[in-house]
Amino acid sequence: MLGRLRNLTMAALTALFLAPTGHAMSQQTSQQSASSPRTMTAAQAHAAAQSGDVVLVDIRTPDEWNETGIPVAAHAIDMYEGPKDFTAKLMQTVGGDPTRRIALICRTGNRSATLQAYLATAGFTNVVDVAEGVVGGRFGQGWLKHGLPTRPGSMASTPVVPLSKAPAK
Repeated sequence: MLGRLRNLTMAALTALFLAPTGHAMSQQTSQQSASSPRTMTAAQAHAAAQSGDVVLVDIRTPDEWNETGIPVAAHAIDMYEGPKDFTAKLMQTVGGDPTRRIALICRTGNRSATLQAYLATAGFTNVVDVAEGVVGGRFGQGWLKHGLPTRPGSMASTPVVPLSKAPAK
């Protein structure tokens, strides 16, 4: 039953984020893949986020953040807020720069791949997918099984500062 619910959720998300995009999506996705890698591992995402080379965004739900925690350097933006609100929050997170390198992470890599395609149509030109997700899936073990650091889900609204950008103590 839970698997069927997840499949229905993915179908609804795909329709919500991708339906109005049409042919432009395939053109922009092709352009993006030619210029940069489209996926990265959890370990690569962690290192890149800590150094400030990528803006890591955890797109899962608040319930999921509370269940597993949030990758320590990730900005938490719930993709279920809808395309307009999500895109506005993401634009604010990247300081208004849609060319900023963004890495999306979800639970297992399915939603992040769907959202990656949508964001290409919305003008974000450098989006990668952390395909193995937080808990792992068909593309790898995931953030947690690699032992990468998390912060409590209750800290979802706490601003993130990469270690390389943090003020010296």
